[in-house]
Order: sequence, then structure tokens, then C-alpha cells
Amino acid sequence: MNALELRGLGKDYGERKAVGAVDLDVAKGECLGLLGPNGAGKTTTISMACGVITPSRGRVSIGGIDLKSDPHGAKRKLGLVPQELAIYEELSATQNLAYFGALYGLAGNALAEQIGWALDVVGLRDRADEPAKKYSGGMKRRLNLAAGLVHRPELLVLDEPTVGVDPQSRNHIFETVKALRANGMTVVYTSH
Repeated sequence: MNALELRGLGKDYGERKAVGAVDLDVAKGECLGLLGPNGAGKTTTISMACGVITPSRGRVSIGGIDLKSDPHGAKRKLGLVPQELAIYEELSATQNLAYFGALYGLAGNALAEQIGWALDVVGLRDRADEPAKKYSGGMKRRLNLAAGLVHRPELLVLDEPTVGVDPQSRNHIFETVKALRANGMTVVYTSH
């Protein structure tokens, strides 16, 4: 069983065809890069694959679960790190991760353990209690990554996670992705 399967997936906006018909298999434990110039349809494809936008045609399966027939079951296996920051800057890293972990049904000790793990993975434990608004751009990107990881998804989807970050933060994110894959997580990564 694949971590992600796309069959004939496409999206139209009126007369404009944004994505034709994508067929894609991503095996468990694989790291796949979706590369292409801006406007090539990477984000649209990822958004359809993650259930953020509704495709005009085709189907998506995440970990063997059809996204259309069981969206909650499929999305439980998924961690999405969008291109735009999806964190609350008034909250600390710990508070952000508690919020996102609770959305996935984590609570109590399990939530606390996952928060600690995610903070360690992205290297933010020492700044965990500071409001995110005090973070550098690279640190905010790393917190964004932690928010997509806190529930330890089977499939992690990263949509241009290094846009606008310094080389040191970019390298940290790349090393994090390599470590996650080495530990069996499936990763789909888009970049231009």
C-alpha cells in the first residue's frame, strides 16, 4: 500500500485548466520532490492531495484511505506544512503545538510527549515558551514544520517550506526532513 496515490487528479478554474490529470504513487518511507517553476501547479496539486481544495476530477488515497469517502480518516495520516505560515504569533511554540495537537485528538501526557518530540525535531525546545512573534523568520518556519509534525503523521507534505529563510535555517529544515525520512516517515516536498 502506498502512502499517497493520485489518480487522474485535476483542477479547473472556469475555462482555465490549472492541473490536467496527475497520476502519482508515493511509497511508504519515500521522499518525493515535486519540482517546477512558480505557477506550474505544485501548490494546487498538493492542496487537492491534502483535501484543502476540491479537485475537478480524479481521486486521492492517503495510506489506503480514499480522501473523498473518508476525509477524516485520510487526514489523520497526513501532516501539511503550507507555504504560508500557519502559526499563531501571539502564542508560544508550546501553545501553538498544543492547539494543533488537540485538533488531531491528542491530549494529556500523549500531547505533552508529542510537543516535546516536535520541539526537539525542529530545534526549538530552548525557545518553547516565547511568543512566536519574537522568533526569526527561520524559527517561525521551523515552528510551522513542528505544527505539521506534532501528531507524527505517516505522510508529511511540505509546500516550499524554505521560502524566504536564511541558509542556516534552510539547512536545518533539510536535515530535519532527512532525519524524518530515515525514521520511516514519507515526505512530499515541493520547490521551485
